[in-house]
Amino acid sequence: MTLRFKLILWYVGLLGVILIVFGAALYAVTRWALLNTIDASLVETADLVIDNSNVYDHAEFGASTTRIQLPELDLFRASGVLVQVWELTDPPLLAGQSNNLDNYPSPIDTALLHSVNATPDENGDIFRDNIINDAPYRVMTRAFFYQERPFAIQTATSLATINQASRQLLTIVIVGMAIALLGSFGMATGFADRALKPIDRVSQAAAKVAETEDLKTRLEYYGPMDEIGRMNSVFNQMMDRLEHSFHVQQRFVADVSHELRTPLTAIRGNLDLIKRYGLDDDSMEAIESEVGRMSRLVSDLLLLARADYGGLTLDLEPMDIDTTVSEVYREGRVLAKDRNLKVEIHDFEPVRIRGDADRLKQLFLNLVSNAIKFTPDGGSVTINLRRNYDDAVVEVIDTGIGIGKEDLARIFDRFYQTDPARVRKGDGAGLGLSIAKWIAEAHGGRIEVMSEVGKGTTFTVYIPHIEEKPASPHMEATRQRIGIIRRTPPAAPTRK
Repeated sequence: MTLRFKLILWYVGLLGVILIVFGAALYAVTRWALLNTIDASLVETADLVIDNSNVYDHAEFGASTTRIQLPELDLFRASGVLVQVWELTDPPLLAGQSNNLDNYPSPIDTALLHSVNATPDENGDIFRDNIINDAPYRVMTRAFFYQERPFAIQTATSLATINQASRQLLTIVIVGMAIALLGSFGMATGFADRALKPIDRVSQAAAKVAETEDLKTRLEYYGPMDEIGRMNSVFNQMMDRLEHSFHVQQRFVADVSHELRTPLTAIRGNLDLIKRYGLDDDSMEAIESEVGRMSRLVSDLLLLARADYGGLTLDLEPMDIDTTVSEVYREGRVLAKDRNLKVEIHDFEPVRIRGDADRLKQLFLNLVSNAIKFTPDGGSVTINLRRNYDDAVVEVIDTGIGIGKEDLARIFDRFYQTDPARVRKGDGAGLGLSIAKWIAEAHGGRIEVMSEVGKGTTFTVYIPHIEEKPASPHMEATRQRIGIIRRTPPAAPTRK
């Protein structure tokens, strides 16, 4: 069953239920109102008859009976009403009846007459439908006293007119409901087609993308930004993301191929040399270097891949981030020992966080090693650690060659290299900053970069800190061992 048919079925079915309920209520209320009008007429007739009747004794064959002389009913505008008065004896005796009964010998409603008793105040007006001479009638029975003698009056009027009106009303309601349902079916079909047409366009566009792999497909929509408008907008945004992801994947595959081809070419060349001239130390050293480079590349790719699909988790435990920063500072000095380059700390404030010490060391060491690689001799690399209201803040500031404004937006993209001329100088594949960004975000933090060409670069890492515990005894020893003198740095590093 299609969605279009379901919508039509629901619409017509719901309207049908509403029409049935409304028609039944209209029929019931109309018939109730007509019966109330008849009942009121019967009560009024009974009141007029009782108030204007005379009782007399009638002697016949030596026996005396009570008779009631009824008024002329035409005087009370009730000529269509049948009237009988019975004296409540055992058995009941007919005391009088209207001329339009033509000497009808039986009670108008025998069951109602027998249901009243000789205590009129306890009976009230009793109404019932009855068949008289094969015709439907509405009958009212009331008990009353006259000269301390119990009587019962029965008034009745034909229901033929009401039944005919009810049948006509029922016919009109049924015909109206049928017409309304047919019309609603047509309207529901039109509305369903109109409502589902945008969805059909989305389905067709998705099918076109699946068949032709055309990721440039977009939906044109000029209507209001309602549910349909938002659906079209979401589809176009999804296609933008897919197209971007596809291009990123293409670039990623091309970059990986290029990065792997370079060391493989070097390895193959050195193997050819070994085959031709025999084993030598330079060739083995070159092969070992390229194998190490490939191993690092594959490790980085594996780490990012596991991070992408959620297969890599961090063990976040309370730790002193200053201990990690001090280790990175010492290793940074070792990296720069053969260079005319200063690695120093200006700010160093103990901060406690919840983190993974190994991954954080990888992050900071990556930033420091990059700063050392791209800072010329005579420059400096500064590591700062401080805390603000929410975060532990780690800065890595260098006075290196800097990064252009056009490259800052993509500096954390995988395999992105700002300047191919210095790729080999850094001996990297462009994955380090992507890994650093992931590590920072996995700790609930972030990493930011500011740079100016020729003046240097500042990477700032923010990691949420936790409630600080009292400083541990090893803290002061650590500060003295690495020779840190805390002093207030200038507001902004001066780059020359």
